[in-house]
Amino acid sequence: MSATPDPAAQDTGIRVLVVDDDPLSSAFQSHLLSLLGYSASVLNDADAALEVALAGGCDLMLLDLGMPHPDGFEVLRRLREHEAQRNAAPLPVIAVTGYASESDRLRCLMEGFTDHLAKPIQAGSLSALIERALGPRGAIAAGASSDAERLRATVRRLAEVKPGDRSFTPTVTESFALRSAQLLDVLRKAVAAHDVEQFNRAARALKSSAEFLGASRLAAMCATAEARAAEAAWPAAREIVGAMDNEHQVVLTLLFEPSR
Repeated sequence: MSATPDPAAQDTGIRVLVVDDDPLSSAFQSHLLSLLGYSASVLNDADAALEVALAGGCDLMLLDLGMPHPDGFEVLRRLREHEAQRNAAPLPVIAVTGYASESDRLRCLMEGFTDHLAKPIQAGSLSALIERALGPRGAIAAGASSDAERLRATVRRLAEVKPGDRSFTPTVTESFALRSAQLLDVLRKAVAAHDVEQFNRAARALKSSAEFLGASRLAAMCATAEARAAEAAWPAAREIVGAMDNEHQVVLTLLFEPSR
């Protein structure tokens, strides 16, 4: 079994393997990684993940600790054993967990993880850990042009309006959050009803908002979805809308992340 790349991933040369048995969590992580400028793949099977890692199929692994049989600690132990047997350099592996205390972080480091990332995942924390784990190579990738940087630039630009207009910033971002969620709901209903006109109207509105903010990947998804609806390719349109849901969530995460 091989890793399945995120169809919207940007190929920057830095390959990050997400290992998580929760489809919502893994989809969120892969889309966020892609927005940050990394190439993301997802696996929910420990044996397959080990196979990819040992074959040199990734540059860094995000490993969920809460997977059942085996859990993340056991997966890491097996990986380090195989690396030692082959005299191979240790793959950077970041533990992903809901446990965020300093003792949890220390345990992960003692077990051989490169670093520890607590849920809910913040874009700034994720990019900082990858840069730290990969050194200059990771920093170069994260600094490349990406939707994440464009979205952050939009937030900074809106925050620089004159003091009397400060309320404009939360109004724009919060309005996008509300309106985009409504438009995605319209898209889902239009797919179910095979309503081309309603679908395209919502797709164009969401595309326009995404372009304004700098979320070019989400905008491109809207354009592709509109094309599939025009062809009456409804299964494909439904799949794209599902991907747009994940992309929307990471766009919101970036828009509302704490200032770095």
